[in-house]
Amino acid sequence: MNKNSLPPNHALIRTVLACTICAFLGSISIQSVKANGAPPPDPTVGGAVPYQPQKTDVQMIAETVFIDVPASNGEEPPQIKVNANFTMRNQGKIEEQMQVIFPLTRLNTSRNEESLYEIDISSFAAKVNEQPVPFTTITTPPEVTATDMEHGFYPDVQWAAFEVTFPVQQDVTFQVEYEMLNPYRIPDGGYENFTGIAYILETGAGWYGNILSAEITLRLPYQIEEIALYYAKPGYVISGRELHWSLKDFEPTRDNNLDVRVVEAEHWQNIVNLRSKVNQNPNNADSWDELASGYESLSIFDGSGGYGFFYYLNHRTSDLAVEARRKVVELRPEWGDAHFWLARILWYTNPKVEVFWSKSSDTIQPNDPSIQEVLHELELAWSYGLSEGANWRAKDLVEMIYVTVPGLNLVPPGSPTLTPIPPTQTPAPTVTSTSLPTASPTIVPAISPTPLSTETVLTSRSILLLAALGLIIASGVFLRLRLK
Repeated sequence: MNKNSLPPNHALIRTVLACTICAFLGSISIQSVKANGAPPPDPTVGGAVPYQPQKTDVQMIAETVFIDVPASNGEEPPQIKVNANFTMRNQGKIEEQMQVIFPLTRLNTSRNEESLYEIDISSFAAKVNEQPVPFTTITTPPEVTATDMEHGFYPDVQWAAFEVTFPVQQDVTFQVEYEMLNPYRIPDGGYENFTGIAYILETGAGWYGNILSAEITLRLPYQIEEIALYYAKPGYVISGRELHWSLKDFEPTRDNNLDVRVVEAEHWQNIVNLRSKVNQNPNNADSWDELASGYESLSIFDGSGGYGFFYYLNHRTSDLAVEARRKVVELRPEWGDAHFWLARILWYTNPKVEVFWSKSSDTIQPNDPSIQEVLHELELAWSYGLSEGANWRAKDLVEMIYVTVPGLNLVPPGSPTLTPIPPTQTPAPTVTSTSLPTASPTIVPAISPTPLSTETVLTSRSILLLAALGLIIASGVFLRLRLK
């Protein structure tokens, strides 16, 4: 590792080992954690540019970080508890005494650091060699990106600072404990029903040499399954309620940063309960419908900040949502809503549709088999009738299909007075009209021409009157020309 002063654009990132926890609310709750001390600012730099560390021969031999995400009590969300322990060793030839600093707010104002990063300062405590030490706060300018410059607001970074002496070739330990504020709100949108955890390792590069070992443990309030993870940085091991990462002898870079998205505890418990209901009664269409809705809420995320078409897809649960929707149709084939919701999830999980809305690719052809399946389910949905909620969603889906697959003419047959079939009703509707025995429920009735009445037919007398009127007008015109 280069022990000289770091370049301005990377110094801040490379000086402090941090972890940010953001919990997407169920609302996504956003909680952030950053951990690890750093050398003090380089005195030759001052406050003109983002924080840069002073040169040091102190190496991080080991770090152990434990992050506990408690379950919500249904009212005020509990704060996240963090405990981080560090073993340092002075590999130089002279004793070093410095003011180790620890971030109290996020370092970067860009969205890369997800963040509501805010420590409850009243809970912050530091120990050196197991002895409590006082701390003060210092402020440095933030690292500013092009995105930040567009927003025009660059909050300063606040740090907790405490004195540490590092004798030559002796291990020194320091420990920090604190709680993260847990406001359960979204700064810039996000994924509902998820808790986000990001552990940033790259900033540990501010110390001398490599980090010899890092053990990071994240404890959740429920038994972890793979489908409960929207995303997790590779290299983890699941053990009960814990995710664990172990790294050895590495110089941290951005690629080492950990990023995790897990299902929020209450929503996950709901999924567990619904799976239990389905297992107990596998032929209950209502239970399958609820389970499908639960999976969908973890699968499709609006990325436009409103009701636009740009979206993200969680592949860990989207296939489960499709499977559950197919089961509902199998158990209740005459229910229009069942066919619509199957059409919708088939549309969003279509790889071509996903690519189209994420990368602006070419439009899709109507004869594509996967598109035809969606259209077929929509046709069945309209023929059996839709509830008010499904009908409202169908309008958005049709509009999106028009943009993606041009040339279609999707007009729901029938009228707004279609009678929806309640979820508990299983008989299929029958066509009672006998005048058109071969008509499909999706065909709009044709309008027959109406023959003219005999009262409107011109008679010979009417023709003579019209001819006489024409002669009178012609004579008047002729006389007027003669007089001129």
